Parts: sequence; C-alpha cells; structure tokens
Amino acid sequence: MENLCHHSFFADFTVRSPKYQKSGRLEKEAADLLVVFQDTLLAIQVKSKTVDPSVDEKDPVAMSRILKALQHAIHQFRALGEALHTPNFTSLLNGHGTEIEFEKKKITNFIFIVVFVPVWQDAEKESAQIRFDPACYAEGKIPIHLFSLDQFTALLTLLDTLPDFLFYLEARWSLHGEKVIPRDSNPIDEWTLITFERKLLVEILERKALTDITGLSKRYTHAVEQLERQEKPSYFIDRLIKRFHAAIGVDMPFDSRFRTLEKPNSIKSYDLMIHYLAQLNRRERSRLTESLMSRVQNCQRNGIAFRGIKFKEDSNVAYLVLAATGNRRDRRVALGNVARGMGHKLKVKVVVGLAVGHEWPVSSECDVAVVDVSRMKVDQDLIDFTNHGFKKPRVSKG
Repeated sequence: MENLCHHSFFADFTVRSPKYQKSGRLEKEAADLLVVFQDTLLAIQVKSKTVDPSVDEKDPVAMSRILKALQHAIHQFRALGEALHTPNFTSLLNGHGTEIEFEKKKITNFIFIVVFVPVWQDAEKESAQIRFDPACYAEGKIPIHLFSLDQFTALLTLLDTLPDFLFYLEARWSLHGEKVIPRDSNPIDEWTLITFERKLLVEILERKALTDITGLSKRYTHAVEQLERQEKPSYFIDRLIKRFHAAIGVDMPFDSRFRTLEKPNSIKSYDLMIHYLAQLNRRERSRLTESLMSRVQNCQRNGIAFRGIKFKEDSNVAYLVLAATGNRRDRRVALGNVARGMGHKLKVKVVVGLAVGHEWPVSSECDVAVVDVSRMKVDQDLIDFTNHGFKKPRVSKG
C-alpha cells in the first residue's frame, strides 16, 4: 500500500503509521497512511479479513461480517481526530525518512479512505468481486470512500498524480452525495465518466436524476490506450523530481549575481520546487514537457527559445520552459532573467522555470529555478529587457 502511494503521490507527501502521544505518554497510531498535500489531509485505513472466494454479496451473514470489519476501520479514524487535537502532533516523517513540519491550521479539506484487503481462504478458486453498498458516504462533513484492494490499485494506476486523484475523489463524492449513480457503482466506471464524459457528468449533476453507469469503462478501452500514449511525455516531470531528490546535498556552483531563496540542492530548495511541480496534473505535465521539446527544436535555429505557461487564469504561478545553446552557466543566467521578465509580464508572484541545452534529451542536464517575482524590485534594465523580449509573448492558458 505504501509503495502504491509513493509511486502515484511521491514519498514526499506520504506518511506511514504516524504516531502521537496521549496523556500519560501512551503512544498511539493516528492512521495507517496519511497523505498531506497543500490544504488536504487524506487518511487511509487498510483492513484485511479472511473471506471465502465463493462469497455471495447477497448473503446477508457473509456481507455483515465484511461490513463489521469495515466499520472497525472507520472507527479507527477517531484516533486521527484525537491526534489533531494533541499539541505535540506537529511533525511527521515522510516516505523519504525526512521530518516535515505538519501545519494543522492549514488543513481545511479532510478525506477518509478505507481499503479492504480480502484474504482468500482458497487461492485456487476464482475470487468473487466485492462491491460496497454504499461505496461512498459522509461521516459528519467528511467523505469516506470504500475500495477493495483491486479497485484501489487499479485507480492508482489510472490516477497517478495527487491532483488527478483528489479531483476524482471530489467528483465521486458529488455523484454519491447527490445520489445520482448507484450506491455500489464500480470505481473504474466512475473514473471513466469523470475522465471521458465530462459533459454527461455535468448533466447528471444538474438534472439530479439517477443514472446507471454500469459497464461504462468497457466502451472506452481504446480511449484509455490513447490517453496513455498522450501522457507519456509527462513522466519526464516525475523523473526530474526524483533526480533532484537524489541531488540533495551535492554542491552546485551558482551565479553570484542572483540571490537565492534557498541554497541550491538543499532539502529546503527541493521542498520548494516539488510543491510547484507536484501540483501539476498528468495533462499539465505533458503540456509542459511537450513545450520544452518544442523549445529545443527552436533554439537549434535561434540560439535560445522559451515559453511561458499559465495553466489557470487566476493562478499566481506560471511555468517557464527554456532551451539554449552555449554552456550551462549562461543558460542558468538566462533562465533567471527570463523568469523575472515572464513573471512581471504575466502578473504572477512565482515563476517555476526549467532550462535545458540544445542537445536535450540526449544530454540529460536540466535546471529548475523557482523565482519569487514578488520579492524583486523592477529596475530600468529589467523593464527594457521585458519590452524587448516579450513583444509577443507565447502564453498558453487553460
């Protein structure tokens, strides 16, 4: 389970079996797994139980035993509530073994997930499919999602970024909360509706009429294959994050003309960078990588090429891709200068820049800079530079 979450959500945001101390110094476990991302706290409880492979979901006795096990897992979420009210529950150890500050006051969105792991009595028999009725409901104002291990594994294969997974959970909660799909709908059919049938999704929620989506995923086999091909470039961003984590502590020369927010290749600079890259969903990561590839082709003709991308109209963050001939030192200087100009042109506070050489990806060198434009004073040189370099900025929105 932990490895599944590391693969999709990055180890930076996952915490296994966080502990807290009750009065009298009694130590307790707050949850099996926590995922802490921006203002969201995703708590996961895993519950296993021995099950007969031939179990009939219509058998009230067999299903009551399974539901009893699930109810026990749900009750364990109370420990998390207790931990959140414990004064000493202020730091967590993430999947990299790094202690991170846990700012409880920033958490405004809570989501609970129970993953049921059936232990089949006879492994040689064909296992029954387990569906939950209901598969999603509220405990107070907090949504609780029930998945079998097979369902959860399949979802994390399809939704392997935190933004995509959280969007799915939000849409799923809306569908079940409005009671517009069957209570025991297959999560993969739900994902298909949310991913490929956005217009139908909106219509269903607006009409508030019960709609059977059973078997919807079978109609989209080819669409899933096409989606996987489209998303291939995006995994460059995932690999880049892992490479930068591996570079923590490695000395890197940096141009003295720039004041750095954090020391390059430090844990703090890595933590700053990953929060901006990890908030991109799979589609946005693809667009960023494809834009970088296009800039490499252009720079081979013009010496330097760059593009600014603002994924959300109201966002204070923009992304910059830059490719240039010449040495790496000059490329870093260019990245810093263009990022500052791009930030003021697009009226954002932060610009996250990626810079590569003209031989990329044969040469895997890549630099990432997070530029806080709001801290910088715009002098005349910068104004002249932006006027000259951004007459017709190529900016993609949406």
